[in-house]
This record gives sequence, C-alpha cells and structure tokens, in this order.
Amino acid sequence: MRSAQSLPNLAFGLAALVLVGCVDVPTEPDTPTAETLRFDAFKGDAPAPATEVVPTVLGDVDGSGPVLELIVTDVWGRLPDRESVVTISHEYGHKVELTGYLEPLLVRLDRPGRYTLHAQVPDHLPETMHFEVTAGGEIPVPADQVTHWAFGKDLRTVEGRDTGIYGLYIGLEHRFYAASGPPPRRGNSIELFHDGATAFGAMADDLDQARERVHLSFWLMKALFELRRSDDLSLSADARRANTIIETLRRLPGVKRVLLNEFWGRSDTINDVGVLDDEIQKHAEDAGDDIEVVLQANETEVPYYDTIPVTDGEWSYVERLLNVYPEWADRTFLNEETITPSVYDRELKWTDLQVGSWHQKFVTVDGRVGFLGGMNMNWADWDRPEHDVHDPLRAPFELSSADRRDIAALKEPAPINPRKDYMARIEGPLVDDVEALFQKRWDLAIMRNHHYAQNVTPFDRDPPLDLRGDVPGVEAQLTVTTPMPFWEHSILESMRRAIESAEDFIYIEDQYFRMPILNTVIERRMREVPDLKLIVITKPVGYWDPGRKWTALANTQFVKKFPDRYLLLTLTAHALVNDGRGNVEARFAPVDIHSKMLIVDDRLMSVGSCNKNNRGLIYEGEANLMIHDPDFVRAQRQRIFGRLVGDRLWDRVVDPDEAFDVFTQLALRNQQVQMWWDDEDFEVPANRVTPERVPEGLIFPLEVPDSWWFDVGPDFS
Repeated sequence: MRSAQSLPNLAFGLAALVLVGCVDVPTEPDTPTAETLRFDAFKGDAPAPATEVVPTVLGDVDGSGPVLELIVTDVWGRLPDRESVVTISHEYGHKVELTGYLEPLLVRLDRPGRYTLHAQVPDHLPETMHFEVTAGGEIPVPADQVTHWAFGKDLRTVEGRDTGIYGLYIGLEHRFYAASGPPPRRGNSIELFHDGATAFGAMADDLDQARERVHLSFWLMKALFELRRSDDLSLSADARRANTIIETLRRLPGVKRVLLNEFWGRSDTINDVGVLDDEIQKHAEDAGDDIEVVLQANETEVPYYDTIPVTDGEWSYVERLLNVYPEWADRTFLNEETITPSVYDRELKWTDLQVGSWHQKFVTVDGRVGFLGGMNMNWADWDRPEHDVHDPLRAPFELSSADRRDIAALKEPAPINPRKDYMARIEGPLVDDVEALFQKRWDLAIMRNHHYAQNVTPFDRDPPLDLRGDVPGVEAQLTVTTPMPFWEHSILESMRRAIESAEDFIYIEDQYFRMPILNTVIERRMREVPDLKLIVITKPVGYWDPGRKWTALANTQFVKKFPDRYLLLTLTAHALVNDGRGNVEARFAPVDIHSKMLIVDDRLMSVGSCNKNNRGLIYEGEANLMIHDPDFVRAQRQRIFGRLVGDRLWDRVVDPDEAFDVFTQLALRNQQVQMWWDDEDFEVPANRVTPERVPEGLIFPLEVPDSWWFDVGPDFS
C-alpha cells in the first residue's frame, strides 16, 4: 500500500519583484515543500503497470506539466527487492522522497526547470541523474547520463485519456556481483564440500536419483574414477567397478551429456591417445547410445610474453529490461546506448600458442541439483578431510588390494599425495544458470562441429522462476571466464569488486598465486585500508615452472610493501610411524593444493574452477560461484581455518584477526619441527619424540626464491 506524508514546510522568504531598466528579474521561488511516498510491500519483478498519476508536491494530477514514469531497477532490469530510497527534487527545493519497495510510478512535473534524481538501493552503487522540464512542458533527452539508463516517450492511456508519458529508467550496479554476469539468485541451498570423498559421495547419491538428463563438464575425466570408495580393502576391481563414473552413467535412465576439454586446440592425436579413455571414446563415437561426449577446444591464441587486453564486457540495459518486461517491447527509447562488447582484439604473432583450455568443472542432474567446483574426475582429485599420508583409498583404480593393505598398515605412503579442493552442491534457481552455461557451450559445439559433436543431440531447458524478496536460502551469482566467441570475464569483475570492498582480511587458497591483473587491486586496497591483512596459501613453485617468475614477483610485491600484513603459506601433511623396533619415522607429504578459494571479510566467497592466475581470469574457460552471505561465508571460513590448524587451536582461529597471528606462529613452529626431523634423517628413537617434535595442523611457511628459468608473459602461465 502506498501512503503519502507531507513534511514540515521549510522557512523560505519571498523577495519583491525588482525592475531594473527594461530587464525582468524573476521572482524568487515559493517556499520549498517536501513529501514522502512509501511503498509498503514488494510487488515482484513485474507488477501491474502504473495507470494513475500520483499527486505530489511536484505536480497535481490535472496539472499542465509532463507526466514522467520513473523506474529504478538493478542492472538486470529487476525491481529492488529490499527497501530503497529515491528522491526527485526540483532546483528550487521541492522534493519527493520514495521509500520502501519501489515500483513504477507516474508523477506530473508542473514546475519547469532542473530536476535531480538520486537512487539508493541496499548493496548497490548509488546513482544521481539530472534532467530538465522546459517551459513548454517537454522533457528533452537528459544530457547528464549515468552508467545504465534509458529514456523514452510513448502515448498511453492514463485514467481514460491518451497521454504522452515520458519514461526514465535507471539500472544500479551491485557492489559485489558482476554486472557482466547473470543476475544473482536468492533462495538457494548450498553445501560446500572441503574434500573429494564427501563431494563425490554426495554426487553419486544425486546421480542415482536422475531420471531425465545428466550434464557433466570436466577438464579431465577418467572412466574408472570411483565416486564412492569402500574401506573394505579386500574388494576386487570388478566389485569396485560399479562405483565408477562410467558404470554410473551407463545404468542411469535418460540422456547423459559430457563436455570434456580438448587440449592444445584441436589436436586429435593428443586427445585420443593421452586424454580419452577407451570406454569414454567408445561412447563418443557411438551416435546410437544415450551417453553423448564432446571434446571442446579453447582456440585462444595466447601471447608468449605480451598480455591480452581485457575490458569490461558491455551489454544493453534496454535489452535486459525487455527480458524482464517483454510487454514493453513496443515502447520507444530515445537515448542511444553506446555498447562496445569486449572482444579478443589483438594482432597475432608467430610466438602465440593455443595453451588455453575449458577448465570448468560442474554437473547438473535433471536441472534440479548441481555441483560446481575445482575437482576433476581424476585419480588425484579424491581425498578425505584428514589428508592422511597413509590413506589406502587415495589411489588409482588399478592399485591391488595387497598394495592397499600395505598402505593401511603404514608400510608406505599412499601413491598419490593428499589433495585440497572444494566442490559446492546447489539446489535452487542457481542450478539453471549452471545448466544454461552447459547449454551455451553444447550449442556452440554443435554449431562449430567440435570433436564428436556430429553424434550428439541438442536440448531445451525450462528455466524456473527467479525467486526475489525475503526468501530463505543463500544468495549467489554464477560467474565465468569464457574464451571467444563469448569473451566473458564476470569472475574477474566480481573478484575485483570483492577486493575493492575489503576492510578486514583477504584470504586466498589456490593452486597458483600469479595474477598481476588483480594484485594491483589488492595492493591499492591495502594502501587504502591500513589494517587490511592478506593471507595466501599456495603450492611451492619449481624452478622449471613457467609461472615461477610471476609468483616470485607477487610475493616480493607484498613482502616489501606490507611485511606485517601479508602471509605466504603452504600445506604439508605428516605422520609419525612407529617401526616396531623402538624407532619413530616422520613422514611429510606436501598437500596438493588444488583449491580455487577467495574469501573477503567473512562476507564474500568466490569458489569454483578459476585459479589465481591471469590465464584463469582472462581466457581459460572457468566457472565460479560468488556467494554474498555473511552467515554462510563465516561458517565456512571458520571450518577452513580450523582444519588448517587442528583441534587444539581451532577456537583461536574463529576470529580472523587472531587467526593471522596463529598462522604466523604455527607455520614457524612447524618449519622448525620439520628441520629438526630433517637433521635426524627423519628417524629417531621413540623416547626422543617429545611434544615439541610433533607437527601440528597443516600450515608451513612458503618461500619463493627470486630466480626462474622461463621468462614468460603474465598471461602464459
């Protein structure tokens, strides 16, 4: 319900009319008045069109001035679903304030002159716009343009009369979500898995419920990857085969569509020999079965030394408005949108290489549930949360039962190092955005006849309603990096927005830390906020790694400028093994940090497949979730930190400020413990193993020597 309340008049005296010669000096304005109109309830994204002029201090219903329809939305054309404030003020002080759940509004503007409109929506960037009403009762196309806006004039029936209606539309950008991406979605259920065992176990449970379609996108997928794994080490390979992804897909009803990366551009030999398992290739070649497989190449030409220019992708605000309000298709828009879509536009060189890939990892089941993260279906991607050095199930499919029993008996470490990674399970409107991404890539594969695309079928989706308003669940946005012909960079945009909002801490846990494109943003924000801390957990970088230069430069950048507010760490699992002869052997195993995690201030989290390197942010095919939910993010961050330090210190890392100091002290302690064991050749009599000689948690310092072999550009690695 809309109500009006007049505010007290402001004291404003009237001046006399003064005549000087033949020049008329205008009368000073009458006493300014102010008024508030309140919108009491959210009407949804498509309320009934405004058909009545609302009387305000700016004009009467039957006045002589023009009628303006004011529409304030987000950049996706949706009405604000939180209480907002918009003011329209005349240059002489008359003002109307609109508060609450805004909807389209018709007002008459009887006073000629300059008007100012200011819009504020929670969590959005405010906008201020000026426009004029002429003495003849016209509103010219505003010269003062804001970022996203539209303006038009149409003849419509209002209160039984044909009336010329001016329309002013303003779209506000979100502070944290990428304007270039799809709309953020409310009402989602999101569960974040911190290890492959729980993630793939949950995925197997959902796959068992599939009835119509299953869509899978992976960088790499092994046919005999086991989703579920049994602690019964006597199980034969035949018995374990039922839990593999290939057998799971074969027994499911409906159509199963699989998108896999094709390495090094379109290279049949490399992919047929080194990537595709024979069993997956058989389904790719068979047009008659219900498992359809496509290899999709990323054909971006990557400069060996230069960098690829990237601009924010531009899009049509009017087009987005019409997607929400298709009934407005016959409206006239008078302003011209200047749209320059971001494209891959550079002069190619002979040194350019096709080293990009489609790195996205996600699954959807019947359009009902989705999984998205950084894990492939490869032997190295499965681990349990303990990251046990001697986990007999962290092994390739073909490892024998005897070898598994030897690992369980602590005779030797598991053949694959512990693995740290994340996968999110999603239910709610966000699932359709993930499936829409799959469909876009699938349709491209068919159109461009990608490898095996001649054997696949297209499909249709039935998108769900976009839940708005005060609905339970987690709010999040699907963000992507996609190469041409899409050339989208909403992951980069959303991470930049998150970092620019940081006040307390930035936490990065990632396979890489070599992203000059964002490191400059982090440095600038740390200069702006003197107490802001940066914690980075990543892997050691070998001398022959082409990206070592950029990791070393990043580390030097922050060490020199913020020595007391920056931590560079890595993770190492460990076990102390009693050999039965009175000696204890210390075994240390580097944790394969495959994570792609960013957390800012316990408010924002970006998690998915995108690494913290330029390639992931510019041209690699990637998919992340940007989650804006303080309760969810805080709980996950506390869980992450607790697992890094272990049970004894868990309570001390609940507060992120205290966690910085705990990490610093624990990393140095663990480093000293490991050096002591190294001096002892990692084996000592049991009576020498005191509590001070036992590592704790997983955190260790990471040093990146300032030397490298490859001198490549920032985008190549």
